[in-house]
Amino acid sequence: MKIEMKDLRGPQIHELLTSAISPLPIALISTVGEDGIYNAAPYSLTIPVSWKPPIICVSIGLRGKEKKDTLRNIEFSRDFVINTMDEGQIKPTVQTSAGYPSNVDEMKEVGLTAVASERVKAPRVGEAQVSLECRFVQKVEFGEGEDLRSVIFGEVLLVHVKDDVWVSERIEPSQLKAVGRVGNGIYCSTRDIFKVTIS
Repeated sequence: MKIEMKDLRGPQIHELLTSAISPLPIALISTVGEDGIYNAAPYSLTIPVSWKPPIICVSIGLRGKEKKDTLRNIEFSRDFVINTMDEGQIKPTVQTSAGYPSNVDEMKEVGLTAVASERVKAPRVGEAQVSLECRFVQKVEFGEGEDLRSVIFGEVLLVHVKDDVWVSERIEPSQLKAVGRVGNGIYCSTRDIFKVTIS
């Protein structure tokens, strides 16, 4: 099977690429708007791209023809928090992506707890295994019209890690219990992990 990308629509390309390169991490990104209302939404196109400085990027598309609340809020506050949720919190995490109006606090709506951050205006999620407080660095745009995507780069200023996840001065994957996205509405857990050593 050969697939010419030029023959596909934006949503088809999105589904193909995010299924081919998987699992993708599920990051619950929390922000605050100009009106002071908190927002949270899951994103699977999130990845570290630099270690020093510690830079993470996230790709944000449109909802219809409008900017998503996450992007509008980042443009306002110039910051955001990336929260890693465990498998026990995946349902409320995904539920935050429902079509709530911008004047609704998704965290409160799905039963998650907003906690004040220390270095940024955006809140972190109290139930998160790991929360990364990020300062906006740069935005790069690709595509046009309904296919427009904004890639946001943020510098990680402060990391919060649950005590039982921080073992021997590092994050213990078996305790993190992270969730990956492998397709449209399909997720996997990271309980079945193994180590490969180079000889």
